[in-house]
Amino acid sequence: MSTFSKLQRNSFTKDLLKNFSFLVFYIFYMALSSIYAFIPPLLGVLFAKYIKDCKNTNFLGLFVVFGSCLIFEVQKASVVGVVFLLFVFLGAVVGKISAWLDQENILFGVVYVILPYIGYFFASQCLGILSAQRSVNFDLWVLWYIIAESLVVIWKK
Repeated sequence: MSTFSKLQRNSFTKDLLKNFSFLVFYIFYMALSSIYAFIPPLLGVLFAKYIKDCKNTNFLGLFVVFGSCLIFEVQKASVVGVVFLLFVFLGAVVGKISAWLDQENILFGVVYVILPYIGYFFASQCLGILSAQRSVNFDLWVLWYIIAESLVVIWKK
């Protein structure tokens, strides 16, 4: 019983446990999303977590987001590091815009989901032009992903 009381006082241990469980869940989730096409890859949720961790200066959370981005890129056979660099760029843009506007608005939850998909689509197209890599198609599945992840991010706010 003393272990649980010690866990309540130590915020680093709770943060470590929470982020580790998120990473394990994401690995399991990505395995399922490779089997079933209707399961979204959670790019928008990862970006919302990235924004939240940047705002709270949670470096452990940023490492988990980076690891989740690597898992996504390896599974999709894309160039490693592009999604995280996209998150850094979009985070800087959203950070400048959110300084002017109210960030607690529900619209920001939808923006957090739409921007990574549009950015990933354009980055994939640019990398496809520069190399012989296949590019990502923007179809109705992506619209379903955006709607499903928007509901998750709005519910989590």
